[in-house]
Order: sequence, then structure tokens, then C-alpha cells
Amino acid sequence: MYRLILVVLLLTVLYILLRQMFRGFKTSIRDGREKSSAQAQHEDQDQMIEDPVCHTFVPRRIALIETIGGREYCFCSQECVVRFRREHPI
Repeated sequence: MYRLILVVLLLTVLYILLRQMFRGFKTSIRDGREKSSAQAQHEDQDQMIEDPVCHTFVPRRIALIETIGGREYCFCSQECVVRFRREHPI
């Protein structure tokens, strides 16, 4: 009889601990979602952009961004900007 009570007591404690542990995971998942907007912005900066002149892919954060003719272009270097402006006069 004592063994049965002990087993039930241990299972109850285990259930309570597991329930609290999973509630903690849910909270951290929600916190991760809130932080995801900052991570999305950082990932947007790491997006690879193709240079329209030499077709080299560069991360957006280090690309030279120029607005030409109302459109935004991303270049890998100043030489590509000059070449693009020369080939596409406004």
C-alpha cells in the first residue's frame, strides 16, 4: 500500500515538473518570436544581391546602393556604379 502511495506521489511531482518545464519552453518561444523582427532585419542585411553589371553576388549590408532613374540598384564596387551609369544614361 505504501509503495502505491509513493509511486502516485512521485508521478504527481514528475507531472508538475514536466508541465512547468514545457510552459517555460512556450514562454521562450514567444520571446524568440518577438526578437525575430530584429533578426529579420539583420537577415535582410545579409541577403545576397546580384550586381547588375558584373553579376557578382554581394551581401546587401556591404553593397553600394544607388538610386538611378527612380529605381534602386546594388553594386559590388564603385567601378560597377560608374560602368552602369555610363551604359545606362538617364
